[in-house]
Amino acid sequence: MVLIDESGEELQRFGLAGEETTIGREDADICFPDDLYLSPLHAQIGLDDGELVVRDLGSRNGTWFFLTEPYRLVDGDLLLIGSQIFRFRRLGYPGPRPPERDATRRLGSLVPSADIASLTQLRADGSGRDVIHLSPGRHITIGRDQGDWIFPYDPSMSAMHAQVRSEDADFVLLDAGSRNGVAVAVRGEMPLKNGSRLLVGCKMLRVDIA
Repeated sequence: MVLIDESGEELQRFGLAGEETTIGREDADICFPDDLYLSPLHAQIGLDDGELVVRDLGSRNGTWFFLTEPYRLVDGDLLLIGSQIFRFRRLGYPGPRPPERDATRRLGSLVPSADIASLTQLRADGSGRDVIHLSPGRHITIGRDQGDWIFPYDPSMSAMHAQVRSEDADFVLLDAGSRNGVAVAVRGEMPLKNGSRLLVGCKMLRVDIA
């Protein structure tokens, strides 16, 4: 594991000894006691059938894996875009609405006919703030000053940072050429390869496989 700075320059190297290596603020194999965003035992790097994987150890702030290719979103996924955290939720398809007894038509938009997922911006305490709904055929672009959902107060977000694309009933997250990348929170085990980047606490780590 290589500790890198914001520009990607190498600061420090850590060898992985044995089949499991822990990362944290206290009593970990790779320890950063000055990082208050790290949990005492935050994450673990290990081998699973010969494949290098990362696991979050129930940390307070999560372990973040930076995308290098399109990622198909799963219900409950947490996304890191700039310094904003979003939660993706599947809503399912609503059933047909029964007709009104007196045949009166309702006002309101008919397009789209159904929202089947949502993205919710999360505050630091985990509560929801703004929400954007996703429907089949609708693509959403997120950025600091360009796109469908903009965050002009977030200097760590690129002008056009990420896109959520509709693919039939699924939604795919892509990096739109951002400077700081797009990450998803690790759930279960996430396979790692040479060059993979992880954010633990406020430390950025890169995987170098010999």
